[in-house]
Amino acid sequence: MIPRISKVLVAVDFSDTGTRSIPYAYSIVDPGGEVHLVHVVEFDDTPNPMYAHYSPEDFNDPQKKAEAAKTVEDKLKTLVPKAAAEKKVTTKVGVGFHPNVAEGIVEEAHSRKAAVIVLGSHGRRALAHLLLGSVSEEVMRSAHLPTLVIPKT
Repeated sequence: MIPRISKVLVAVDFSDTGTRSIPYAYSIVDPGGEVHLVHVVEFDDTPNPMYAHYSPEDFNDPQKKAEAAKTVEDKLKTLVPKAAAEKKVTTKVGVGFHPNVAEGIVEEAHSRKAAVIVLGSHGRRALAHLLLGSVSEEVMRSAHLPTLVIPKT
């Protein structure tokens, strides 16, 4: 049996690689399905007080958090391919705030009942990979959903 893919979540970080992953989501979703373009902002509701003054945005202020989310959602809407309408695919956009980006992506995928996650990989190597880790690897390990990773070209 061939599985039907009616809902796909795309983790968008606005990098070239992340943005290049968007058309892949539309290519695998069934006609009439949904693609969720989601950006996860790394944010902890209770930041370490030693580093709180380094935060560029005060997302503890609900109004500022809502304004930032609206700005990101508007930017996500501009990334919808024109061919999505031809395929009758519905696009939903959203912003998640989470202390860990990979965990936030997985939570968004599960809460939105996505069948597949699509995201780009930045292809970090050696020391950068060791120090920074890989969001795509962490998502693949913890999502328990099929995950399509688009490599950096």
